[in-house]
Amino acid sequence: RHVPRSYLDARRFVRIADLRPNELLTVSGTIRSAAAVRTRGGRTDFMLALEDGSGTLGCYFFGQSFLARVLTKGAAIVVSGVVDPFERRMMNPMFEVIEGETAQLLHAGRLVPIHALSKGLTGRMMRQIMRSAVDLVAAKVADPIPEAVRHELDLDPVAVALAQIHFPEDDARLARARRRLAFEELLLLQMVMELRRRVFTASGLGMVTAGEGALAARVLAALPWTLTQDQSTALAEIIADLRSPHPMHRLLLGDVGSGKTVVALLAALHVIEAGHNVAFMVPTEILARQHAATCTRLAAPAGVHVACITSGSSAEERRATAAALAAGERMLLLGTHALLEGKLSIPGLGLAIVDEQHRFGVRQRATLAHKGVFPDVLVLTATPIPRTLTLAFYGDLEVSRIAHRPAERGRMVTRIAGEEKLDLVVGFIAKELGAGRQAFVVVPAIEEGARPVRAAEAEYQRLAAHPQLLKYRVGLLHGRMKSDDKRAVMNAFAAGQLHVLVATTVVEVGVDVPNATVMVVMGAESFGLTQLHQLRGRVGRGRERSVCVLVPGAGASAQALERLEVVASTQDGFEIAEADLRLRGPGELWGTRQSGLQRLKVADLSRDQDLLEEARRVAARLVAADPLMQEERHALLHHALFDQYRDALDLMLGG
Repeated sequence: RHVPRSYLDARRFVRIADLRPNELLTVSGTIRSAAAVRTRGGRTDFMLALEDGSGTLGCYFFGQSFLARVLTKGAAIVVSGVVDPFERRMMNPMFEVIEGETAQLLHAGRLVPIHALSKGLTGRMMRQIMRSAVDLVAAKVADPIPEAVRHELDLDPVAVALAQIHFPEDDARLARARRRLAFEELLLLQMVMELRRRVFTASGLGMVTAGEGALAARVLAALPWTLTQDQSTALAEIIADLRSPHPMHRLLLGDVGSGKTVVALLAALHVIEAGHNVAFMVPTEILARQHAATCTRLAAPAGVHVACITSGSSAEERRATAAALAAGERMLLLGTHALLEGKLSIPGLGLAIVDEQHRFGVRQRATLAHKGVFPDVLVLTATPIPRTLTLAFYGDLEVSRIAHRPAERGRMVTRIAGEEKLDLVVGFIAKELGAGRQAFVVVPAIEEGARPVRAAEAEYQRLAAHPQLLKYRVGLLHGRMKSDDKRAVMNAFAAGQLHVLVATTVVEVGVDVPNATVMVVMGAESFGLTQLHQLRGRVGRGRERSVCVLVPGAGASAQALERLEVVASTQDGFEIAEADLRLRGPGELWGTRQSGLQRLKVADLSRDQDLLEEARRVAARLVAADPLMQEERHALLHHALFDQYRDALDLMLGG
């Protein structure tokens, strides 16, 4: 299953006389001469001359004198490589010694597989190992895809697919092998999602957790704005789940600044009204404190107790919260990973809200959920997730979307400015500060390192001393600061005591300062498109026009600048996420943080959307027909699921 990461097409055989420089070509011939060569620097290289009747070709191998034992005068070989236009010879070409008329080409003259390697392994060694593995055991590998499904979708048996993915005979067979193995990966993943969804629905362990809505109505009446249609629809979907006897597992997808927190709060008030507690877990202490302040202010008309527990909470805060919970007081409890501590008991937990799901992982989500008797779970994310990734990695969750920003938000403008225009950018910041506004300046590193990007501390010192900003107060915020210091800086910026905040991506998620109208991102090319969109979402949260300035480094490539144009051209986070998926692939959206789910080795979610949809349909059909995968025809599929995804299934099936 260690499939190649790429292939070199060395199938173009030509005569030596017909070789052209700078093209990957293959020739076969006989070694006329071969010798080890000692260089002035003390290295021993190897060189040979190959002839085929039309001419002679020189081949040079750096530091590979051991080849003298293999590539001897008179040996018949095939070499694949690129002729250097200046040296007029091939440098370090791939080669194969031909022994007999039925010799099998592995390393040259074919689609040559390139495998990922570890220390001590060479590409030639890995190809030889994989050839042996395929020949000896491919036919014995269990095929988890039921025969009926293989027949229906015209998929090769697994043994054929494994042989062709490693050593493809031609492009068509490689494409069939890749499609078959990709479908297998996607089917197993979708089976996990479908099984988890079905278990939650049929568990009977849920409870009705929504009250009549009186508390939420008080808060709604006091809001200085009305909910958007998207917000109202999402809230209705959530409340319908809360009133169902089945445990809710819903994902609320909302673009930056779309108002997810208000929807989550209104849902929480329904649950508190019904006599349950609500836990609201977020990824950073800054966000936890900010959400607590926002929820306290908005929930005041309902008279609901809002508490906050983070790693920075004092022992007194923890004792007071624990005592209130033990006394039966119903509350909205916000916090970070501190809510996961085993000693923190949350009796009567009816709803677990998890913000920015991808930063926690399913294990943490499950740990929080298991503090209640299968509470309802609402996952919030402002990361726009393409439909493909939503199906692949959130397929066990129902999905609600908030696509539009509230109408009262100001216009957003995004511009790209090179480093040569930094003084103009600072001048614009000064103009906005003069009008009573505030600004973020985000940099991608804390200290000067190997990457040519500006460090937060260096940028802070530069801006604090800039002539146009001398009368304004500049602050610094990064992840290595102590919790109390971070809180003090963020509170000062939120209160308007700091005019410019220089920060790392610690401000990417959830920081809400409506008076900030300028976001400058230094070294913008080093961020992903979705991350840039997240950062841009820190401004434009008030009624005034806001501006985001993307400043690429001096060495940014043309491709990097083209990527930045994508962000500048649209405000649609989902459109940007689709572009990010095409350009960078699925990356770490799920990754190792998401316990129990493996990375896809063959399937590519940026191009296999149709295959994913097919896998989803097949998984739904299989689980509907055999919910526990107990039938004999599904024995191999059952084994593969629990062999590869036991942890993921156990996490959501209660361990």
